[in-house]
Amino acid sequence: MQPRLPQVDKVLRHPQILGCQERYQRAVVVKVVRSVLSGLREKGATATEDELAGKVVAELNALASPSMRKVINGTGVVLNTNLGRAPLSAEYLDSLKSVASGYCNLEYDLIAGKRGKRSSRIQQLLKILTGAESAIAVNNNAAALVLTVNCFALSKEVIVSRGELIEIGGSFRVPDVIESAGGVLREVGTTNKTRLSDYENAIGDRTGLVMRCHRSNFEVKGFTEQPDLRDLVKLCRRREIFFVEDLGSGALANMADFGLAEEPTVEDTLSADCDLVTFSGDKLLGGPQAGLIAGRKELVDRLASHPLYRALRLDKVSLFLLEQTLRSYLLNRPQDKLPTLALIAAGAEQIKLRVEGFVARANSNFDVLRVEMIQTLSAIGGGSMPGQEKASYGIRLRTTEASAHDLASSLRLLEIPVVALVREEETIIDFRTIQESEESDLLQALQKVDRQLTKRNSEFVV
Repeated sequence: MQPRLPQVDKVLRHPQILGCQERYQRAVVVKVVRSVLSGLREKGATATEDELAGKVVAELNALASPSMRKVINGTGVVLNTNLGRAPLSAEYLDSLKSVASGYCNLEYDLIAGKRGKRSSRIQQLLKILTGAESAIAVNNNAAALVLTVNCFALSKEVIVSRGELIEIGGSFRVPDVIESAGGVLREVGTTNKTRLSDYENAIGDRTGLVMRCHRSNFEVKGFTEQPDLRDLVKLCRRREIFFVEDLGSGALANMADFGLAEEPTVEDTLSADCDLVTFSGDKLLGGPQAGLIAGRKELVDRLASHPLYRALRLDKVSLFLLEQTLRSYLLNRPQDKLPTLALIAAGAEQIKLRVEGFVARANSNFDVLRVEMIQTLSAIGGGSMPGQEKASYGIRLRTTEASAHDLASSLRLLEIPVVALVREEETIIDFRTIQESEESDLLQALQKVDRQLTKRNSEFVV
């Protein structure tokens, strides 16, 4: 028979737990003690009083520590969704401190001395940058779709091509988003071919919107067809149906200038006379998470007065960072301000020079770890420009003391985690997504892993 676990009161009298109560609220400590005891009982496990106290202290300290930490992205995927997508400007984050740490004029007109609108500057910037008559921002692009569908197609049909019914990250699907917003999905065409006549035949008395969804995370090649955007807009105008383009990736800059294929910009899309265009703030735009809706003023005004808008609108922190991001596009070289564009724009030879210098510094500091320069291909990622890759350079880590997977695991468990790639039993770090300011942290990370491997090897030999 297993010894019984102690009661809560007894655990609370343990010296370690008494010490915790000097820092943490007693009610919190009690709840954690009960949680740890409950977990052990469910497993049929036991523990000494000291072991139990140690578990409680560890759980309290874990709860009090931030879950989000700085991570060095060695995957080469610029907009890595799992790693937070668009990295933000350190300059803009510094300027945020003075705004967010006190009061600010979020909804106050300093000139008039009365209440103002929180998104007026965002609207002004997007009008200039995209040619839209008006614009608003909500908390992500899915929210932009929900607001649009609920406002203009509640209990009505939303016509979408079958080839555009995409699934986005986290298993969220466009059909589900439309239906949850109160729209009725009406599929037209086939997976690979949808003609203008398919849309025309589907439009009827129950139609609320025609929507085209940008294939931002997959490609359809081969025997394909879709109508020209302008022809589709003209059809909707003739049939007096609103047309919405879900552009997704939200490029304001010409990606061809950075050595990539042409990507439709928001301005180009609006110039086709679309009623509304929705897009993301944290993809090719290079800003914080946001969903932007730009287009005809009368429609944007209806969205801004909709009850759902208040539930979906941005907070002061996101608004500030989004405004700063958009202001960058007023400049000739927005990539000088926005890390995302800088990473995308970097040329392979530029990256190669950095890698050569890093390898020279690194190998002189290691005992059992070896670093070699290799050529790589970087992806844009984050639901943007599928299939587009850019030539890059990185490092390959070699050691006889650990497998590639073990080495990658050791890097992830450091104080500043490094997320590397494992390909064909090789551990690779792509330098396209390593910012120059992170190189010293990366070198220190590799030195720590080298020491761990050296120590483990010496202990094994003994």
